[in-house]
Order: sequence, then C-alpha cells, then structure tokens
Amino acid sequence: MRGGLVTDWVEARATVTICGPQRVWALCKGEHEAAIDVKAVPGIGAEIVLTVDGELRKTRLFRSHQQAELVGAIADTRAMFEGKGWA
Repeated sequence: MRGGLVTDWVEARATVTICGPQRVWALCKGEHEAAIDVKAVPGIGAEIVLTVDGELRKTRLFRSHQQAELVGAIADTRAMFEGKGWA
C-alpha cells in the first residue's frame, strides 16, 4: 500500500489532531490477528505499531521528512505477513 490514505494521513497530521492510533491494516491467520496502527508523534512525525493478538511486537518512529519510508515499511510488513499465509 503505497500512497493513498496513509500518505494523506501523514501529510495532514500537522494540521489535524488525531486522537489515538489509526488502524492501517489487520490480517488474520486462524484465530490470530496482526495489525499495524499509525499514530502521530507531535513535533517529530509518526510511529507505526505492530501488534499480534493485541500484544505489542514492534514500533518504529519516522521523522516528518521520512514519509516515503513510513509508507514503505507499512507495505513491506503487510507483504511479509501475507507471504506467511496471513489474509
């Protein structure tokens, strides 16, 4: 997922106050769920948060000028999970 809602959200974060994280995608495998949320980090940029079954697995902070890297990391993480049978 390059561009689209994630890109629009990152561009808008400076002018719009986002309350809490925004779900970008969620995939299931059996009874398990993996998800990526994006949340604004005021004065810095945005953070992506990977959870599996509601448990924090990994976070990554992106500075405001790293928009392309943020969008790419979201897409790459989803592709990795889909490659392992998550849908």
